[in-house]
Amino acid sequence: MRRRNLFLILFTLMLLLLVPNLAAASFTAEAGEIPYQINNSDRIVVGTVSRVDMFRAHMIATIKVNEWLYNPLPTKTIKVKSGIGTNVMISTEPNFIQNESVLLMLNDINIDQQLFHVVIGGPGKHPISDRDAVVKELKALGKWPEENKIETKTNETKQIENIKFLGKQKENQTENKTNNTEMTENTGTTGKQEETSNQNQKSSTTPFMSPISAIAVMLGAIVYVKRND
Repeated sequence: MRRRNLFLILFTLMLLLLVPNLAAASFTAEAGEIPYQINNSDRIVVGTVSRVDMFRAHMIATIKVNEWLYNPLPTKTIKVKSGIGTNVMISTEPNFIQNESVLLMLNDINIDQQLFHVVIGGPGKHPISDRDAVVKELKALGKWPEENKIETKTNETKQIENIKFLGKQKENQTENKTNNTEMTENTGTTGKQEETSNQNQKSSTTPFMSPISAIAVMLGAIVYVKRND
């Protein structure tokens, strides 16, 4: 009886040790490929882990959303459940660390609670350096969101408008500089004209004053001569 119980205990322990390996082996070869993950995802998000809550049989990671790459929701934070807890460690499940940046392939658990699970476990969690590769595959699969296309086109339009605006500013600056130069030249010409006019006035005034001065001198001389006589 004791031997039978011992056998059952050992057999149970062996099963527990084999479960993670069996789960890993159950992944298909293409499970780690991005196109396969995209096709099995409800949504794709890029974000930062802002909080990790550990429970006995699972963890809940709060993700601050930085960008939705596919099938977005009007929320800035989501929660992702993983089968790793204080008493459970499943190697195929994704682990989360606070403040890390992640790209996640998600399946919905409860949209009202913003609760999700990572597609295929660990392989569905990516570093954000995989963003360009994911976007490329989304476009190839025809799943790149239309609003992202519009936003990209809008950004390109804004860049073109900014370039045109800067060009106009430079033209206006050149035109203003030319106008200022012309005003300065006109001011100089006006000053010269006024100076010439003043000189002409002085020239015309001087001959009129000279005979009066001569008469005054002659009268003074006559008075002086009479007094001496």
